[in-house]
Amino acid sequence: MVLLSSTSLFAQSKVDSLLSVWQTATHDSIRVEADIALMNHYRVPNSDSAIYYGERALKTANNSSLIGLPEYKNRVLTYLGLAYGYSSDGKRKGIEYLKRAIPYFQAQNNLNQLAYNYFCIGYFFDSHLYEYDSAVVYFTKATQLSDTLNTAYVSGSYNNGGLSLYRLGRYDKSLEYYLTALEMRKEKGSVYDVACTILNMGMAYDKLNQPQKAKSHYTEALAGFIEAGHVPNQAVSYKNIADVLTAQDSLSKALEYYDKAGELFKKVNSTYLLSDCFLNMGTIYVKLGEYKKAEDFLLNAESTVPKGASDRFKSQIYTHLARTKKAQADSLYANNRYLKNTALQSGAVYGEKAWSHANTSNSLEVKVMAAQSLVDIYDELGDYERGFRYAKLLNEANLETGEKTQSDAMARMATEYETEKVEAENALLQQTQRTQEARLKQQNLIIYGGIVVLVLILAIAVIVYKSRQKLQKANAAIEKSLSEKEVLLKEIHHRVKNNLQVVSSLLDLQSRGIDDEKALSTFMEGQNRVKAMALIHQKLYQNENLATIDFAEYADQLMNELATIYPSAGGVKTKISANGDARFDIDTAVPLGLILNELISNAYKYAFKENKGELSVSVTSLGEGKHQLTVADSGEGLPADFDLTKARSLGLRLVRRLSKQLYGSAEYYYEQGSKFIITFTDTLERKAI
Repeated sequence: MVLLSSTSLFAQSKVDSLLSVWQTATHDSIRVEADIALMNHYRVPNSDSAIYYGERALKTANNSSLIGLPEYKNRVLTYLGLAYGYSSDGKRKGIEYLKRAIPYFQAQNNLNQLAYNYFCIGYFFDSHLYEYDSAVVYFTKATQLSDTLNTAYVSGSYNNGGLSLYRLGRYDKSLEYYLTALEMRKEKGSVYDVACTILNMGMAYDKLNQPQKAKSHYTEALAGFIEAGHVPNQAVSYKNIADVLTAQDSLSKALEYYDKAGELFKKVNSTYLLSDCFLNMGTIYVKLGEYKKAEDFLLNAESTVPKGASDRFKSQIYTHLARTKKAQADSLYANNRYLKNTALQSGAVYGEKAWSHANTSNSLEVKVMAAQSLVDIYDELGDYERGFRYAKLLNEANLETGEKTQSDAMARMATEYETEKVEAENALLQQTQRTQEARLKQQNLIIYGGIVVLVLILAIAVIVYKSRQKLQKANAAIEKSLSEKEVLLKEIHHRVKNNLQVVSSLLDLQSRGIDDEKALSTFMEGQNRVKAMALIHQKLYQNENLATIDFAEYADQLMNELATIYPSAGGVKTKISANGDARFDIDTAVPLGLILNELISNAYKYAFKENKGELSVSVTSLGEGKHQLTVADSGEGLPADFDLTKARSLGLRLVRRLSKQLYGSAEYYYEQGSKFIITFTDTLERKAI
């Protein structure tokens, strides 16, 4: 920590010193030098600050006092180009600044700086913008200085130019660049630089189907990277050796090398190449017939690929996923048409993604791979129209790479596609002919049957008219009968309600001569039960729907009526809620109303000692004819050892028995107050049971 702190203080001291120099400078040349130093200091850790000081230096370099001193302007343009190039979104602007400096270096015949600028422009085109054609142009410009110059930038341009050609699929040409780079680097380069070029040569030999040369170069490069202590490229070498072993079907050995490579990629946090390892291990498990493992590794490759990865690489992942799905279809699901088609359709989705990425890349190789996978999948699916389209695209890509045209695939797809078209046209022609014949027959039938149809229409019209009259009379009689029955049913409910009110009044009169408080309380409870049943019948004859009542409305009215009886109810807040269907017929509503009457009465009598609190009632539909009634209060609750199944009071025993009558149950909980939960079954479901 002390070392880091000292380093940070030193860096800040350097910045402060440069800022002081800039402010006290007596000449613009000193200010430009200070800003160049500040720009180079901030270029890696803070590109925004580097760009700020670079733009300020450029503005100063354009000052009239420096005219005739182009070395200031070309240096500023170069370093400002690097600052923009290493920023997140300024790559093209950085390239433009680097280009603007070139005429000054040409005028000065500064070949070393020219090679440097060409190399940097090529590097940004290749590694950041993936425009390999443009990269080759500028790397080649740098290599053209090699007759008079042998610097790291020239040898690096041969090496990186070879990489760009490799990415364009021009492997023979890339080897020419690598060989020149190797000669120059062996003369003046480091062990690491030499190993890099040898590694690249191995990749080119690999693509040219010379696996032994490829593996030999990878092994030699690995030894160089171990000597140089460069872990990332050791991992790359292990991976590339594994690639060759995979191509030679040494699959177990290849998996060992991929494991070594993967561990090193994790160590250096190289997610891109780790993703590539997953991709290649997935392809191995496809060859071994372990398709689940293969798909898992390929999906890991997809999930670990970093942002900004090339479309070329993404296309490879999706192409191999498509091939894995096809392999599953052809082996695991060969005898199950549904699962086979499902796997092929999934493979087609991956293949389309692969083609989308391949089409936006500049790599013909991945275009060929993606198109070939789609041709194979659509061929097996019998989708010859799409298959023919991708066969043509495959043919075009092969022609560009100079390889043989896939004439067999195209011919097969074209034949199938054209056959389908001809069959469809023949079917349409036959259908048209049959339609015309049918129309002629229809016209004859219309002519010969016209009179018969007219007679039938008249006869039917008479029959319909008479039937309609009879139907209207029958409907009128049914409506009259229904109306009479509704009036009668309302009258019945009204009379039952009146009779229950008479009973309630008799109980009230009878209770006036009772002095015993317990007996009087018992009379009142009985009277409340009668009122609860009377209220149900009142709701039924008042509703337009005579079959059911809205239980939430009923609960609200019952709670209000009971509140007028008990003095403790005055300061109690009440809440009624219903979730789902809360309409019940009389067979369910009467016992449920009695249960609710008991629980609300108990709450008003015992829960609210200070005439304050909350009382809530909710009805919830549980589905399939099941419902739940919850009555909760905020009182002190029943004793801790209270057991509802052993309660001896008439009211709670009535609650339990009525719950069982409704094919349900009654439960008690204490949750910051008493909570009774009644589960029950509606009439329709009870009858089904």
